Amino acid sequence: MMIAFFLSIPLSVYSQPQGHFNPSSLSPIQRGDFLLMQSLNEEALLLYQSLIIKGEGGGYAFRGLVRAYKGMKKLDEAESWVESYLEGNSDSSFALYALGYIFYLKKDMKKAEGLFNKALKFDLKNALALNNLGAVRLSQNLYAQAVNLVHQAIRINPKEPMFFSNLGTIYEKMGDPDMIVADYNSYLEEGDPDVIRGYGMAVGRHMRQASFRLYNEGRLEKAILKWIEIERIYKKIDHQVGLVPVYFSLGLLHEEKGERQNAQKYFNRVLMLNPLHIQAKERLNDLQ
Repeated sequence: MMIAFFLSIPLSVYSQPQGHFNPSSLSPIQRGDFLLMQSLNEEALLLYQSLIIKGEGGGYAFRGLVRAYKGMKKLDEAESWVESYLEGNSDSSFALYALGYIFYLKKDMKKAEGLFNKALKFDLKNALALNNLGAVRLSQNLYAQAVNLVHQAIRINPKEPMFFSNLGTIYEKMGDPDMIVADYNSYLEEGDPDVIRGYGMAVGRHMRQASFRLYNEGRLEKAILKWIEIERIYKKIDHQVGLVPVYFSLGLLHEEKGERQNAQKYFNRVLMLNPLHIQAKERLNDLQ
């Protein structure tokens, strides 16, 4: 069904001002990530290597480098490149993290764990290493340790959405996915605004998945209520861009229910936030 297709598309697709994206406005790391998204792995690799050689980009340059090699299916070359770098920079926490990440991707958890721990000896605040060590613990079913490590990563860098997403994954593996909601609620009153925002966005993703399951079960009203709850959270954390896909999804669900006025209301809200939203314009035209 077409509406199911729309609901399954990642939220970021509907959040962007369509037709006005300018890659030149991105930071070097963001530009590399954009190249990876386009499967332009060779170009991304050259960018990340250049940043590392210049001492720029920190752990994210190394992470991007590994991802580029992975996209090229050349993890052995990645291992050689990072090992060569370490010959002259043996105390580089970021490079040790990258080598650990390579072994993690190779499913060699013992070597990965050792390298992540070594990276943390040189820099206790290497949040990427903490996060990946949490992933190793998750693979070992050591859930409490995994949660603790990712919590540490979040405290160091609460602006990294990946950490919150990974924490949600751990809770799901534990069989208690609603723990991410409990975390969000516990930080609401006294927490750091960046932490609250990170948890709020993670809760939004969690509820979006729940809404999609409810939709597939034919429970449209409950699916709508999930999106209304996401709207409340996104307003609380001032995630205005995120409201675009929320309103678009609510418009689709009300349209399927045959509630034309409600559908039009939400599609119009989309256009108030993003006047260039092509799909919302098309749905409104269909409802005329």
